[in-house]
Formats: sequence, structure tokens, C-alpha cells
Amino acid sequence: MVYSIDLTGQVAIITGANKGIGAATAEILAQAGAQVVMVDIVTPDKAQGTISSVSKFGLPPMYLCEDISSEDGSRKMVKRTVEEFGCVDILVNNAGVVADWDVSWDVHVKGVYYCSEAVKGYMAERRYGRIVNISSTAAYTGSTGIPQYVASKGGTNALTRFLARNYAPLGILVNGIAPSVIKSDMLMTRYKDEKELLAHYVPQMPIRRIGYPVDIARIVLFLCSNLSGYICGEIIIADGGRMNVG
Repeated sequence: MVYSIDLTGQVAIITGANKGIGAATAEILAQAGAQVVMVDIVTPDKAQGTISSVSKFGLPPMYLCEDISSEDGSRKMVKRTVEEFGCVDILVNNAGVVADWDVSWDVHVKGVYYCSEAVKGYMAERRYGRIVNISSTAAYTGSTGIPQYVASKGGTNALTRFLARNYAPLGILVNGIAPSVIKSDMLMTRYKDEKELLAHYVPQMPIRRIGYPVDIARIVLFLCSNLSGYICGEIIIADGGRMNVG
């Protein structure tokens, strides 16, 4: 038997979708057949490059400019999705920031909760849903040197377990992914170029390479599929083995 992941007919909301892991996730879910709803705080004109890229992989995405750290913004995001497509099957809470304590908490914890609560009723009505929260291994290791980022990502992990416990009886599976050493704008700010970044990290990596957004997007795809139907409340560490065996 050949296994494949087909999300045809499913509607997926991805927050922080304009770049990095969010953009890669939008592309891979679209490629699997999902109708993608991309959400970010940048205006549509500034997201045209990403929107066009996702369009090449599947159905044209809908793009929403909303602030998910606001309860009202999260509700509007979901309401517009359901009005347009009739349902929501998948939520990927990917939006992330490097900011002060209040903004970090608003995005990484309150935003995850607001978005999840906004989709809960629609998913519960159909007894089906997948929610994937993007965290960070920094919540375990204390790395990055940014205390508010570390602490708020720890909040993401704790909230993932709370939501998993309370949503599972409704037919909604909630899981998380904790990436590390993924090439991103945030990571690149520490190095003058990619060559310097690779020279620093590759020797630390058991698999002898760093990660890229598509590496995380592939795990999201798995967690959004029926192949992960017995996984609930897990936070998958995706760091090339660096934390546990590096």
C-alpha cells in the first residue's frame, strides 16, 4: 500500500503566513490539496510575493490581514474563513515575534488561545479538527538570550497540553512542534551571512545540517493528516537531534 496525504476539501488557517515556517506551511498544505487561508499583520500588497508562490502549489489562497493577539482579530479571522468556505478543519498557530514581554505574551500565548477558541465551535460541530502550535526548543533549553521569548514559548507548550486535554473529547487533536536552528530572519540577525551561520551550527548538528522552514512544514502536514490520528498533546522537537543527542 502506498500512503499519501490528501487534504482535498479541507480548509486550513495559518497565522504568521507571510514568511518563514508559515509561508512554507501554506505552500505544503496547498500542495496537499487544502484551501489555505493565510493570516498575517502585513497588508496584502506587501504579501503578494508569498501569495503568488502559494498559488502555484494549489488553490488560490485567501489572505487576511488580522492581529491574532487580539481576541476580536482572531474571531474576525475565523468568521471570514467560515463565511467564505463554510468550515475550518486545520489551524496552524505559527505567528511569532521577538518583542517586549507584553507583545511576546500576547502573540505566543494569548493569540494561540484566542485563535484556538475561535475555531473550536466550528470544529466541534463536525467532530473533527487539527490544531498545530509552533513553539521553540528555547522553552526547554533557555537559549536565545531573550527571556521573554523563552518564557512565552514555554507558555505555548503549556497551553498546547491544556488545549489538547480539553479539545480531544470534541474530536479536535492539538499538538505542537518545537523547532530549533531553522534558517530565519531572526536567526540570520546574529550572523553576517549564511556561510558564518553554517560554520557555527553544522558542527553541533548530529545530522550535519541546519533546518529550513520546509522541514517544519512537513511535520505540520503529518500532524494535519489522518496518519497522526493517535497523537494528542505532543510537542515534537524538530532540531536535527541537537538538543537530545547533539
